[in-house]
Amino acid sequence: MSATETAWTVRRDGESEERFDVPPGRLVEDLPGGGVRVPTQETRIGEPAAAPAQERPNPMLSSHRAWLDGLIRTASGKLDA
Repeated sequence: MSATETAWTVRRDGESEERFDVPPGRLVEDLPGGGVRVPTQETRIGEPAAAPAQERPNPMLSSHRAWLDGLIRTASGKLDA
């Protein structure tokens, strides 16, 4: 099994109540039989970044799901779906 890691950081500087740092990480793992697993992890540092975790539905989980759905559409050639 092989794996590829992707990572980036979203950051905003400013006063303490405005500052945040969100470094998400993704690991793309090739599975036997041609499957792929993409576990996601994200750390939220700062008040503005932590606040959405209290919302229901959670906007960060929704955006992760949309990102994964986009990967599936792209990989399957269904870009218009």
